[in-house]
Amino acid sequence: MFPARHSGRSSLMNQVNLCEHVRNADVMSFQRSQGRSQRLVLQFCGAFELALRGHDETDSSVNPGIFRGLVDFVSSLDAVLKEHLETATVFKGTSKTIQNELLDCMLSVTRDEIIKQIKDSDFVSIQADETTDISTQSQLVFVLRYLDGTQQVQERFFSFIPLQSATAESITVALEEQLATILPDQKEKLICQAYDGASVMRGAVSGVQKRIQDHYPNAHYIHCYAHQLNLIMRQATSHVSKVCVFFSDLGGFASFFSKSPKRTCVLDEVVSHRLPTSSSIRWNFHSWAVNTVFENKEQLIQCFERIRDSGNFDANTEQEAGALALLLETPDFSFFLHLFHQILPHVDVLYAKLQKKDIDSVYIKGSIQQFIKT
Repeated sequence: MFPARHSGRSSLMNQVNLCEHVRNADVMSFQRSQGRSQRLVLQFCGAFELALRGHDETDSSVNPGIFRGLVDFVSSLDAVLKEHLETATVFKGTSKTIQNELLDCMLSVTRDEIIKQIKDSDFVSIQADETTDISTQSQLVFVLRYLDGTQQVQERFFSFIPLQSATAESITVALEEQLATILPDQKEKLICQAYDGASVMRGAVSGVQKRIQDHYPNAHYIHCYAHQLNLIMRQATSHVSKVCVFFSDLGGFASFFSKSPKRTCVLDEVVSHRLPTSSSIRWNFHSWAVNTVFENKEQLIQCFERIRDSGNFDANTEQEAGALALLLETPDFSFFLHLFHQILPHVDVLYAKLQKKDIDSVYIKGSIQQFIKT
């Protein structure tokens, strides 16, 4: 009698446990289905490089940020998700913690897939460049380049690596930590390391490239071709004083309008085109400035003359505008403006070719020869 009662009690407990297990499974399945919407929203924001969070993510906020805004939009099309967001007290999937955890999961899956492809690849190269973000944090951009299973060149951003300092030793340690994870027992696969031409990176005695090659013997150093083109253009123009003066004057146009919304208003009204700033690092910025001034030269003269003669500006502004109007008509400036308007588009074409991800030495040689001919 007692065993029967005990058996019945066990059977009942088993049924209760089974029901609890089914209920938990249903809850987890429901949460996964709802979490899928948040995951897709994150993927969308990542694909288009959209910031996720807003300043005010409360339910009453009129601008809760892109992530919350898209989740609310999706819920308006999905009654089940809408009810879940309105009634859930434990898991909504919209908190900053959930967002960060989902992003970390995506990052982990993406990195694992890249490492898997590299393990199946015969060769791999690395690209790295030190940069400082808006918060003045020094970091290293780390990119991998390899052949996938279909023998197609793949170029994958892998990580931002925080740096304590921008010394050769610090950068080398950071790179070796990453490579130890990616190529733990396949050092011979690393056949190339590409950096800019800074002495810290290219030093033949104690530079980063030499330190890496000491541990990865096949990792030959390549100076970034696009960076070399920038250096060549800068060196070629720096030896002619009049050319230096020309590019200095060219930068003065954008600088003049950047100092005052009132000046910019006249520029928009007369020229209907903003002036790009020049850059000593990337020569395609010079090209944009040259082309814009060349194509809108007459309108710019009218713009400066209007500022000079309108009487609505202070004396210094009127003097600067008058000087810039005269500058546009000087023989030297007009000559170099026309000259570089003819030359720089060819430099832009070569610059774009040197940054393509599927280039090789044969392609580069052909592109340079074509540039010389033109």
